[in-house]
Amino acid sequence: MSSWWSDHPDLETVARRGRKELQQETLSAELDNELLRKRRRQLVDVCYEWMNRGDLVTVSAGGQEFEGRLVAVVNDLLVVATKTFEVVFNLTTVDFARSDRQAAFSGSSGDRTVGSFRAALGRAEVDQNPIRLVGTAGVFDVTGVIDASTEDHVLIRDGQGIEWALPRSRMAFAVGDFPTPR
Repeated sequence: MSSWWSDHPDLETVARRGRKELQQETLSAELDNELLRKRRRQLVDVCYEWMNRGDLVTVSAGGQEFEGRLVAVVNDLLVVATKTFEVVFNLTTVDFARSDRQAAFSGSSGDRTVGSFRAALGRAEVDQNPIRLVGTAGVFDVTGVIDASTEDHVLIRDGQGIEWALPRSRMAFAVGDFPTPR
C-alpha cells in the first residue's frame, strides 16, 4: 500500500526534496558537532585518542624527535615507547606530536601507575636509576642520578659528581631506566 501523496506527482517531488534536505541538514549538524568536539580538546586529549587507537606517533621536544607508540598519556606526562627505549615527555614543553599511521599497534588505555611528569621523575629518584634529562631548545642535557625531585626543580648529580639544579618547567624529556609497569 502506497502513501496517499504518491498518487500525486507534485507532492511526491516535494516529499523527495524534503527528505534530501533533511539528510543534508543531519549530515551538516554531525560535521559541525565533530568540529566542535575537536575544538574543545587539549593536546593531552588528542594524544590519548592516538594511544587508544594504537597509532604510530612522532613526538618532538628539546630539538629531538622520537617515533614509537604511546604507552602513557595523563596530565602533563606523555610516554613514547620507541623500538629500544622509553621516552618520558613533559607535555607542556613538547614541540609537536604527530600521528604517522593510525592503528599501527593494538590500542591501549595506557599505563596509569604514574600520573605526571613530576611523579615519573620522583620514581627515578626513589629507584636511583641513571637518567638523562634534556631541556627545551637544548639548554641542558645532563645524565646522572636524581638526588631530589621538588615542586619546581630537580637536583641531579652527573657522572663526574657535579650537582645540577634543573628547572622542571624547562625539561623537555627524560630517558632512563624507568621501572616497567606491573
